[in-house]
Amino acid sequence: MATYLELDKCTLLCSCKQTNPLCTLYFCRHCLCLRCPNCVSHEVDSYYCPNCLENMASAEAKMRKHRCGNCFDCPSCGHTLSTRATAVVHAKPDEPGRTTAQKAYFLACGFCRWITRDSGIPDQQQAAGGWQEKISPHFKRISELIDNYHHLAVQEKEDQEWNKFARKRNYMILMERYPVLNPRLRRYCSSSWTTPNRETTPSKKVTIPAAEASSEIPPFNVDEYINQPINIDKITNIHQRHLAPQIQPRYTSNLEPRPKSLVVKRSMRCRVCEHNLCKADFSPSSIKFRINLNALYHVPELRFIIPPSTIIKGSTFDLKQTMDKTNSTLERRTSSTLFSMKYEPVIHSNATLGQKMNIILTISNPMHRITIFSLRQLTLQEEIEHLGHLINNNKYKLNSSSSTVEIQSINNANESKKDSNAISSDTASSLSDDGQLTCFSTVNLILPTEELKLAPRNDIMDCDVTPGQSSGDYKDDPKIVAFRRGNKLGINVTLIPKTNKLLTLQSSSLVPVSEDQIIDQFHKSEQLIPLQAAIYMNFDYKNTPTTLLSAASNKTAATDPTKIQEKIPETTVTAETSILSATTTTASTTLEQRVLPPADEIKQIQVLALFNFGYMPANE
Repeated sequence: MATYLELDKCTLLCSCKQTNPLCTLYFCRHCLCLRCPNCVSHEVDSYYCPNCLENMASAEAKMRKHRCGNCFDCPSCGHTLSTRATAVVHAKPDEPGRTTAQKAYFLACGFCRWITRDSGIPDQQQAAGGWQEKISPHFKRISELIDNYHHLAVQEKEDQEWNKFARKRNYMILMERYPVLNPRLRRYCSSSWTTPNRETTPSKKVTIPAAEASSEIPPFNVDEYINQPINIDKITNIHQRHLAPQIQPRYTSNLEPRPKSLVVKRSMRCRVCEHNLCKADFSPSSIKFRINLNALYHVPELRFIIPPSTIIKGSTFDLKQTMDKTNSTLERRTSSTLFSMKYEPVIHSNATLGQKMNIILTISNPMHRITIFSLRQLTLQEEIEHLGHLINNNKYKLNSSSSTVEIQSINNANESKKDSNAISSDTASSLSDDGQLTCFSTVNLILPTEELKLAPRNDIMDCDVTPGQSSGDYKDDPKIVAFRRGNKLGINVTLIPKTNKLLTLQSSSLVPVSEDQIIDQFHKSEQLIPLQAAIYMNFDYKNTPTTLLSAASNKTAATDPTKIQEKIPETTVTAETSILSATTTTASTTLEQRVLPPADEIKQIQVLALFNFGYMPANE
């Protein structure tokens, strides 16, 4: 769960220079680059109702205003309404004194117990359909404005097309100078060939009537607000009024069932090579993907483990306060509240400048093949080149939320983000004279210099409690490798803090204060310094789908003798090479060179990872 909750502990640099967690990135296997949701193109595949799973075409969904005609939401709480049936007794008109029972249907909410009868809506004789939506009193005025602006848009489009294809009639000067041209050409040049239907049918002038204020002011009854008691339970709140903008009911007796909004299935495409990165199945009831190039399935995941001995002693948090927060979080969590869970910041209370701290860096292999990788920390010049836009820039601020990390453009902002959310630049390994941090890394990392191997992912071994492949199978150095469990590898890494000075960051009173900024103010009052670093990870990658296709083509070509003869060039068998063995060798060599495409080659991929290892107290 640390992959989806502690998103700011390890982020990757996308191709658009933004930092995002691994679970929100995509890996284009054609460009061999990371793509975030901001640097891909989104395409709508289908519209469907999330309740009845009815699939609609785009034209039909637009005609229905992207609403379902059979499913409704509760206007009071927003829960899905269910259809209830009841028996209603009616008297027979032809036989007085006798009655008959008929079914009647109404809508009821199983959460807040609201029913359509509370608003005076009559029951319907059919279960589906028949629930008419109330028309807005301003529907006529809105329709007129929409039609007028539609005609205005069409007229502007025609003017743009005319300006694009209009031609200057410079040949008219030649016609006046040389009157010997034939009459047919003169009629052709003087006609409206280049201006079809422009002189004959002039464009319609669009006039949008202005809104006029009413001369009569409606009376205002003060007695209703002063002398009469107000029943809050019968008055709608702001949220309920915004759910029905066409009528904006004031009292709960005017609430009406709201048609459920449609949702879409979308596909994401790389903007560089225009290949699909994610494409869901067309059926609304299916949760499978036709194409899913999420980075979790192609890029090794980097995490780290901190020994508890470095963060327990001398914690700056009060013990009673920590226990109260722990008890408050021990409650039932659902899927909707997982992303709202907060975690306490990791504080290395005993860390000092130049002191070595040992952590374990874990790498997980998502691919079903052995992956070779290597790690190294960025140099000063590389940090300036790749991460210079993330710090000491008055126009950008890195704002970290519970699900993604995005760069927001602001004015007069060099916000106090010196914690895990404050991604500093990567220019130097110290502070400048004015107190600004000149690089991203505040710690030096001692990483292994040799290449290491990751075991392939095995879904069966993930469910096996017995230990899998041991370190002896890969001849691991115990000084470097801490543990190896299946496709996960732990590496011993040493951290050395290289600064103990606080940042002097400016704050703007015009920027709204968020919850993360309140935590930053707490860190500032506690005199804490972020421990962060940027490293490169190089690993080999092989396009598995292309490899499978090439393997199938190899097998087909090897079994089909006609294709073998087609692939063997005529120049391979000459008059001098008449021996059968030499011809067979030439044919097999030529076949291997022909059927192996370049996509099967193992390519080296390099990604940039940004780590936040916690905080250390400042020593002034």
